[in-house]
Amino acid sequence: MQQCAERVREALAALPDAERQVLELAYYKGLSQAEIAADLDTPLGTVKSRSRRGLMTLKRALEDLTG
Repeated sequence: MQQCAERVREALAALPDAERQVLELAYYKGLSQAEIAADLDTPLGTVKSRSRRGLMTLKRALEDLTG
């Protein structure tokens, strides 16, 4: 389990800063995409795109963990 958590941390750290920031605000702070957009003074569409790209990258990086 600890090895899995480390892999997730590494994959998250490998993301571009903008994508990582959006995902961290969503998952660690519980903010909605609209709240993130307001917090970062960034268009909502940009936040949605960054979130989607980040999640897809994480999915590819960690797909061997899901079986």
